[in-house]
This record gives sequence, C-alpha cells and structure tokens, in this order.
Amino acid sequence: MKKPLLAIGISLALSVPLAAQAGPKEDFQEVYSKAQSTHQDAGTFQWTITGDRLKAAKSAADNGDYEKAIAMADEALKLAEESVAQRKQQKEAWRHVAIGN
Repeated sequence: MKKPLLAIGISLALSVPLAAQAGPKEDFQEVYSKAQSTHQDAGTFQWTITGDRLKAAKSAADNGDYEKAIAMADEALKLAEESVAQRKQQKEAWRHVAIGN
C-alpha cells in the first residue's frame, strides 16, 4: 500500500516544477507589465525612449519574436527604473535648492 502512494507522491512532486515553468510568452508578459508599471511610476519624468522600447517590445511579441520582445522589454524596464531614480533624485535636489539645506 505504501509503494503506490510513494510513487504518486514522487510523480506529483516532479510534475509541479514543470507546471510552474513559464514559456516565452508568459516571460514577456511579466517583464512587459513590470516595465509599463515602472514607466508610469516615473510620472512627469517618463523618458520618451522608454515608451519607444515598450512599443518595439509589443510589436516584436505581436510578430511572435519573444526573444527580441523580452530583450526590448528588459531594456525598457531598466530605462524606466532610471527615470524613476531621476524623479526621486530631482525631488530631493529641488528641496535642497528651494529650502537651502
């Protein structure tokens, strides 16, 4: 009785990681979504090049080239993160200039 349960348990344990692995489309969607969100978080400090990279990533994904789409979305995410950092840095710089501290 224990052997069949053990076999079922091992089968389930080995199948879970396979089910958890995402394909290129899902990988793209995850990176693209994060890049879009971060780009929006930049507010008025959004870089136009980030928007261009997001459009290029979407276009590549629409054409089924997920490798290129992921690369472009990754680049857009990095640019968006830099624009958010710029927004935060400028917020502090303004205070130092306006207040004098």
